Amino acid sequence: MITDLLSTIVYSVLGIVLLLLTIVVVNKLFKLNLHRELVDEHNTAFGILIAGVAVAIGIIIAGTISS
Repeated sequence: MITDLLSTIVYSVLGIVLLLLTIVVVNKLFKLNLHRELVDEHNTAFGILIAGVAVAIGIIIAGTISS
């Protein structure tokens, strides 16, 4: 029971770290400025694009961790 809870916490933290790392890599790879696009220019389409990327990467990480 405790090991299941501990493994869930570890995998959750691992998934969040991998998701954030992926967003940072995408930001650097495509030479984007996320803060400027989202906050300064209020680019809704860009926000939806980043959200879609985050969901897709999250699904991939979840599938990988659960297998």
